[in-house]
Order: sequence, then C-alpha cells, then structure tokens
Amino acid sequence: MTGMNPLASTVIPPDLQQQAHDWLLRLQGAPVTQADADAFRRWRALDPRHAAAFAQARALWNALGPALQAGNVAAAPPTAAASLPVPTAHARPRGRVNRTRRAFLGGAVAAAAGGWLMARSPLGMWPEMDALGADFRTATGEQRTLEILGVAVAMGTRTDLRRVDGDTGLQLGQGEAQFSVPARGSADFAIHVDGARVTPAAGARINVRCVGADARVTCLAGSATLTRGTRTVTLQPGWQARLGGDRIASVAQVATDRIDAWRQGWLVADDQPLADVVDEINRYRPGRIVITGTALQARRVQARIPLRDLDTFIDLVRDVYGARVVHMPGGVVLLG
Repeated sequence: MTGMNPLASTVIPPDLQQQAHDWLLRLQGAPVTQADADAFRRWRALDPRHAAAFAQARALWNALGPALQAGNVAAAPPTAAASLPVPTAHARPRGRVNRTRRAFLGGAVAAAAGGWLMARSPLGMWPEMDALGADFRTATGEQRTLEILGVAVAMGTRTDLRRVDGDTGLQLGQGEAQFSVPARGSADFAIHVDGARVTPAAGARINVRCVGADARVTCLAGSATLTRGTRTVTLQPGWQARLGGDRIASVAQVATDRIDAWRQGWLVADDQPLADVVDEINRYRPGRIVITGTALQARRVQARIPLRDLDTFIDLVRDVYGARVVHMPGGVVLLG
C-alpha cells in the first residue's frame, strides 16, 4: 500500500503480538531496570518479526491514546522503549499486566476472556453494559428481522431494544431499527427513543435511529405521531424529526433512499466528512478504523459502500486521498 512501512505489512503470529503487547505494557509500567532492557533487546534481536510486532503495538497505542484516556486508561507510550530494543526465546516480561490495556491493545472485541468487562467501551469495540440487558440486541455487523407485538421489526447493527413496562411498545436504546405496522394496525403500539414517544398509524413504516447524541425519527410510509415534552408533530412520508436536548429540534424533508440504504445492504455517504463516514462504518465492521490525521478527518466523501465488503472503503481512501494504511491486530486499521 502507498507509503507503508514494510514492517507494517509483516504478518505477525498472535503469540508474538501478545508478547509485544506485554513488553509494551511492561516498559510502560514499573521502572525499567537494566536487566529488563537487556532482556528486551535479546527478545527483539531473536526475529525481525519481534521488532515489527513491537512497532505495530506502539503505533496502535499512540493512535488510540485519546480514546484510552477517555476510558480512564493510561495512554502515554513508553519513553524508555524508543532506546530499547528484545528476551530469551520464550521469555515473558515480569510483573502484573493491566488487563484493560492488554485487551485494548490486542484489539479484543470480546474482553470476557479475562473474566472482566468494562462498563464503557472506549472505542465501541464491544457492547456497553446497558445494551447487554436488552430484550433484543444485535452485534457488530449483524442485522435481524423479527415480529414483536404484531409489528415487523428490522434491527440494524449494534442495536438494542427493550419492552416497555406498562406499555405496548418498545424502547430503542442505541442503534437503528425500522418498524412496519400492519395495515390492520397494532393497538397502542409505540416506539420510545431519547425521551420521545412515536405512535405509528396502521400501515406505517418508521425508521428510528439513536447513535450517540444523534437521535432522529423518519417516516418512510404512512404516518406517525411524535411527542416529546409539550410538542407533538405528525410525520408524513419523507419527513424526519431530529431530537436534541429535551425537545424536537427540527422537522424537515429528507431523501428516504439514503435512510433506507442499510436495509438494502448499502452505506451511502453524501458529501459527509470522512470522520463521520468512518464512525458509521465502525458500527458495521468488526475491529476499528482510526483516522490519525486531523486534515484527513475533514475530507468530504461521496460514496456508496457495500456493507458486505466495507474494506473497499479503506482502499478508496488510500487511492483517492493518498492515505497511509496500517493494518493492526484485531481488525484495527490506521488511516493517516
């Protein structure tokens, strides 16, 4: 790939990746002794792949620093490692390794292997604790269609739904879903999202999205009544309401083909910042794409990306913008 360091494309076996991650954390942790430095040099000199593995581990650590800090995990790269080079054939660094950082550096999407789970995922690489208690939930890249309370529900990736106590309806926590109400209607069925209540009419098809602070309700067919606080609006086909703060922030017409694209197997970017497009791709793609350059984040993107082959987007960014691409363990890709 254009501009890549040869070491970045070296295939590193999982055991060597783990050794490199352990060394990175060891050199980051307790004071480094001369014995540690000598052992590290010996380990790195044993095989060129050792140096490559350590370089990849450090690159990932540096690139994900802000997110690590947001998750209350120390993110500073080891200052001593730059002048140190690698232990005996199968030696492992001493000391207790912080499991949070090890799992993060390894790109472990399912962190349960160590018997623990963070309440908050710094980069969204595994489900939030709240989502684990949902009645219905989809994983990264998964879509699911089912019937709930007589309504056809299509759940997008990383979506959680809960039944609402004392109400014939569903609560969308995070994610995106479409609700198709049969022509005969479904009495009192309602969709709750971000403090709002959506009541679809018989025969209506409604798309509801709540990703981070972005909450919106789009009417694709029929009509729906949306109530939040003291305001109530009726949505007709092609109209979308955005929620903000404790109110209905705006109501406007939108292109429904773009809203419906995920149901057809596509992700559509219509003159959007690259950073926003990557955020959406990361909801569907295992691992994580990380943009390491601020200028690249602002580049505008016009593209139609197949959900079945999202890595074609990585090639597009490399070819169109001349971005440097580094593939890391765990499906992590750095774009800079």
